[in-house]
Amino acid sequence: MNYFNSKIAAEKYAAGRPDFHAGTIQRVRDFLNIEGKLPKALDIACGTGLSARALLSIAVDVYGIDSSEEMLKLAVEPSQIHYSVAAAEKQPFGDGEFDLITACSAVHWFDIEAFLNETNRLLKKGRWLVIYENFFAGEMDGHDDFNYWVNNVYLARFPSPPRNKNYDWSVQNLQSKNFTIQTPDGFKNPICFTKSQLIAYFITQSNVIAAVERGSCAYEEIALWLDGQLDSYFENDLITRVVYYGNWIKYLRKT
Repeated sequence: MNYFNSKIAAEKYAAGRPDFHAGTIQRVRDFLNIEGKLPKALDIACGTGLSARALLSIAVDVYGIDSSEEMLKLAVEPSQIHYSVAAAEKQPFGDGEFDLITACSAVHWFDIEAFLNETNRLLKKGRWLVIYENFFAGEMDGHDDFNYWVNNVYLARFPSPPRNKNYDWSVQNLQSKNFTIQTPDGFKNPICFTKSQLIAYFITQSNVIAAVERGSCAYEEIALWLDGQLDSYFENDLITRVVYYGNWIKYLRKT
């Protein structure tokens, strides 16, 4: 199921998601020793285009695909990025078109076998598929109990829907898919939020969208509940808090 297909989910995503992608893509540039710009890059499951926009710093032609038409209607930089509706596992491009393919915080929703086969088809020989994740770590500067609240209150009320977390990313398995893999150490992204900004982020998460689509509650009800729950962390809405996201990057090179 795609939790980001609806118009309202796309609007809330566009309003509430933080943009951390430029820093991650700078890490990609450094790791791959990219000088200047690559000819052509593709961002898969680009959502509203924040991850695709970051590729403009390292590629001349940038393409973004997503299976949600509503998300793409709100995508950033439409004059500079070629957007199209497509599934991660089946894309409207020719063989060996791309110098770089990226996918951010999305691979757990894919049929990963089919996705790897498709990206292998699309990449030029020796080029890279970069899969990266920016996940909500539930850590807040100065408030150790925030992690307890996230895991034992918030996620207890809005549990995460099932996703593909058990794929075999071993060297041996990926060799059979025509890829090598390198996985550097993970890192954290500090993001500053006011209370209203953090609420806006929470209601973009798939667990909240799933609860709304089941009909168990409305977005407005959830936002009101979050507002009360977060009172102890924000004295007022002018206060900002640093919240940490975890990040990992997998570099797969087509052999």
